[in-house]
Amino acid sequence: MNRAPIRVGLVFGYSLSYYREIVRGVRAFAESRPRWAFTPIAPDPNAVESIRPLDLDGLIAHIFTRELAEAILQLRKPAVNVSGVLPELKIPRVMADHKQVGRLAAEHFLDHGLRSFGFFGYTDHAFSKGREAGFRREIERAGFAVSRYLSKDPLHPEPSGLWRWDDDLQRWLVGLPRPVGVLSSHDIQGVQLAEVCHRAGLRVPDDVALLGVDDDDLLCPLARPPLSSVVLPGERIGFEAARMLEEWLARGGKNPRPRSLLLPSPGVRTRPSSDVLAIDDPDVAAAVRFIRERALGPIGVPDVISAVAGSRRALERRFRTALGRGLGEEIRRVRLEKARALLSGTEMPIAQVATSSGFSEAKHLSTAFRREWGLTPTEYRQASRVR
Repeated sequence: MNRAPIRVGLVFGYSLSYYREIVRGVRAFAESRPRWAFTPIAPDPNAVESIRPLDLDGLIAHIFTRELAEAILQLRKPAVNVSGVLPELKIPRVMADHKQVGRLAAEHFLDHGLRSFGFFGYTDHAFSKGREAGFRREIERAGFAVSRYLSKDPLHPEPSGLWRWDDDLQRWLVGLPRPVGVLSSHDIQGVQLAEVCHRAGLRVPDDVALLGVDDDDLLCPLARPPLSSVVLPGERIGFEAARMLEEWLARGGKNPRPRSLLLPSPGVRTRPSSDVLAIDDPDVAAAVRFIRERALGPIGVPDVISAVAGSRRALERRFRTALGRGLGEEIRRVRLEKARALLSGTEMPIAQVATSSGFSEAKHLSTAFRREWGLTPTEYRQASRVR
């Protein structure tokens, strides 16, 4: 029996929590594989070339430049890419479902009553294009438009800081109809936009609601105010990338057919930067707040009416005019979103997911899931893990 170590190179920077989450996922996969041994490698072509004498068995890499890709390909070793920057690379890939990330961001802003929208991204990075496409499609489906500003800067930070100042970006932001919800392609740009708002005298979130992507544990609290962000499934990406590499190695390193495995985001982490209700009707706004604060408990439409004080028929009509759905639908939507996040992001038993999401029992959760998405909760959990 071959007991030699399986040597895996990890080509990552570690400045962002997303990268560290991926590496944690790789490590979780390897916990039951004692032969796996890791070599951290800087994401630099020269660093990759320097490890050639180690004769690694394979690599898991965040490949964000063509030069880095070429250096890895020249090693002629099995490699799995976890970056969404260069889709044309003929390297198997595991990454977030970027269009789904954009859809979640759009739903978040729409659910807060916003009717003006912007997107801040990059001109030539696939992850940014995917997030914009999903965001734009959902916003346009709701009957609204999206303005965009695309940065031409390279993805990696400048030596002097996270970004350089961009006067054109400020002019674009100031010119948007307010209140506006702006999605940035990742948290670095979200923090940048927060600073632009401060310089321009725009209030966050009252004038500009901000949303990033990555849920970085340092950058999001650093923003003024703390930045809401779409969570990426970093640990699961790392786990599935390690699984893909293992399957490749089991075939003796024979080249597999290049493929992409897309994994969904578990949801939005809401912080003060997007905690706004852009609803002019104060009674409707009060009803929305009550539902979002209490929906995971045993409440119904009569409880909402009592809390707001008014005619049920009148409030239902005004609520539907403002949000396009009724009070009962909003209660169910909040509960289903909580259930969806628990199903995709945890191993919690279905019965516990139901009670934690405000449903009295699992069969009621299952009925609501079938009505909304045509799937049982178990089927949704399976579909959300591997696509």
